Amino acid sequence: MKRTTEELNNHQELAKRLLDMGLKKADVAATLQRRHGVSRATAYRDVDTADIMRASEDPALEADPTPQVDYQDRDALMRMTRQLLIDAFQAGNVQDYARLVREYERLARMGGLKMSHEA
Repeated sequence: MKRTTEELNNHQELAKRLLDMGLKKADVAATLQRRHGVSRATAYRDVDTADIMRASEDPALEADPTPQVDYQDRDALMRMTRQLLIDAFQAGNVQDYARLVREYERLARMGGLKMSHEA
């Protein structure tokens, strides 16, 4: 089904906002796929167009593709990642699920997660 111009603009604006936050293109594309039900190719096309639009609006704009996470953000990010894990599992999205598991493990290691129980 062909999208309206308004839908296309909304998708690209969302992609621009997420890219401005420093998210990776793959994460932004996955978000567009999940939220709006577009194909993978369409999502990446929207992300690329949004990135070009961002560069033309402000050529000096350089967002860090890997935002620095400090320890205070860790617990909130772990809760959010758990919810996204549940969503990916329920949707049967193996690729997102595997990526989120890796991110969750990385966040857990930030706090020195111990696998053994100390008495």
